[in-house]
Order: sequence, then C-alpha cells, then structure tokens
Amino acid sequence: MPGPATPEPTIGAVVPVHDGASEIGACLDGLLAAGFAPDEIRVVDDASTDGTAAICRARGVEPIRLARNVGAAEARNRGAAATEAEILFFVDSDVVAAPDARRVIADFFAAHPDHAAIFGAYDARPAAPGRVSRIRNMLHRHVHLEGAGPASTFWTGCGAVRRTDFEAEGGFDSGQRMMEDVEFGLRLHARGRPIAICPALQGTHLKRWSLAGMARTDLLDRAIPWARLLAAPRHGAAPATLNVSRAGHVSVLCVAASLVGLLVLAVAPGAGLALLLASFALLAFANRRFLARLRREQGPGDAVAALPVLWVHYLCGGLGFFWVRSGLDRLCGPRGDAAGARAR
Repeated sequence: MPGPATPEPTIGAVVPVHDGASEIGACLDGLLAAGFAPDEIRVVDDASTDGTAAICRARGVEPIRLARNVGAAEARNRGAAATEAEILFFVDSDVVAAPDARRVIADFFAAHPDHAAIFGAYDARPAAPGRVSRIRNMLHRHVHLEGAGPASTFWTGCGAVRRTDFEAEGGFDSGQRMMEDVEFGLRLHARGRPIAICPALQGTHLKRWSLAGMARTDLLDRAIPWARLLAAPRHGAAPATLNVSRAGHVSVLCVAASLVGLLVLAVAPGAGLALLLASFALLAFANRRFLARLRREQGPGDAVAALPVLWVHYLCGGLGFFWVRSGLDRLCGPRGDAAGARAR
C-alpha cells in the first residue's frame, strides 16, 4: 500500500505597495481567487498616503503599515518575516496572479524538491490601454517565456522561493535601489541553488507605459542597475542570460548602426539611408520571434508598431551598458541604486 501523502507546503503571499490604491484591489482579488486566505497574504504598506490600507481591509487583509518609506527590498523582507509559510510567493502590487498560481507553485516545488525558487511571466492579456503598454508588457512576457528553464536570476513580480533559502541568503539587499530581486537570484545561483523560469506561473500586468516612461525605466531602473550588478566583483562570474541574449546584443549593434546612418545622411544621403534601412531590417530579423509572438497574440498592428519601441528599448540598454562599462558611472559620484526605492 502507498504511504501517506506528503503534506502540501504552506504558501504565503507577500505584496509590497506604496500609494497603490489604483491597483492593490485587483492584485488582492487575484490572490484570493487563486486560493489564498486573507491571513495568508501579507501586504506591506510602505508609508502610503492614499487609500491603500482601506482597500486591503475591505478584502479582509490587514496591511503591515510602515511609518516611513523603506523601499521595495526591505518591505518584502518585512512581509516575509511576518509569515511562517514555507514558500514565499512575492507578487508586485500591479500584478494580478492567475487563478491557478497557487496550484502551479505547489506542484512545481513538490516535483522539484531540489529547487530553491521559481518565477513566471506576464500573461498575454496586458490590462493597460495603449499600444506601447501592450508591446512593452509583451516584451517582458516574451523574454521570460524564451528563457524558460534554469535561471540565474529571480523576479518578484510573480515568483516564489523556499523560506529556508530566503533566510540563508539574508533576504533581499535593502540597500539595492532597483533590481533587488535579480541581485538576490544571483546570490542564490552562486551558492548552487537551482532557480527556474516556470511559464505556467503567470499574472496580468496592470502597468501603463508611455514611450518616455518606458525609456526612463529601461535606462535608469533596468539597464544601468543591471550593468552594475554584472560588473560587481561578487557577481563577476554570474552567467549573463536573462535580458542579455545574443539577439539583444545584435539589437544594440543595430541601434548603434542606425545612429551612424543618421549622421551619414547629412553628407551622403544614399549611404545613410541604406545603412538606416539595413539596421532596421536586421533589428526586425534579430527580434523575429518576438514580432511573431506579437502578431499571433496581439495582432499585426502591434507587430509593426513594435519596431520603434524595440529601438528605444535597445537604445536605453546600450546606453546603460556604456555608461557603466566606460567608467562614467564611477565619475558621477554615489550610485543611484544605493538609496532605498519605494515599494512597487
């Protein structure tokens, strides 16, 4: 006769939020629909000044209210400390977890007892209106789906980690202004603890993007902090996988070539135009799998409109890498990621 079934590990959800009244309700509704009881959800209200706390209480979730803003990393640490769950499920306040999220997490850890953490991806139904919002959210989804399997980073937008591993690493680095989840994942990976991207774990992203806002985020909150992490001595041997694929490298070179083409236009219009057309054609080819996904999941209009959005995205990526690797970052004083960030 088979032995007794192994009890399912306890799972607790941790949500940091600062002035998130417009989104926290949908986030909590998603967790409740996924099977989390109100007392299994820890919302860390990082000194909000809006109605965030009242919205939580209306759903039976008593928020952990902080008197001063401590940032996303520390807010997550405090939420983790407030639950005894064996698995910590981190969710951003602007993400609505899929109804099967809890089951996906439990099944994965049951099937992979050696794994420390998993994270998922955005679904194909970005909620914010506007073409830029759809394209930017779909790009994030595509990167995670393409990277499915073993990973060397972590993502707190929709990711889960064993408490034992979280505590062994000392949680998130509260001094890391951005990319604290990636930095945590690099530490886990360096210790030999397996992490996986699990495409079945999904959530709907509520964030609305403008082209200017996307450029600012991609440069200041993504590219520069990411380049700093890879350049840091303690992470120097970490594999640069997620977000720095071969297609990404080619795309950055395409953007650089297009900028040269713009300069050449002034003195040799024919050569400049040829270089511009060739660089955009190669950019489209390098990102053909993403463009095909967009066409399939969102329609041909978004696939066409994605090319200039990709150009801005990779321009910011290239600028961020150049800023750090050229030494300009060190010349400009204290690094921006040393200060605490507001909980997202």
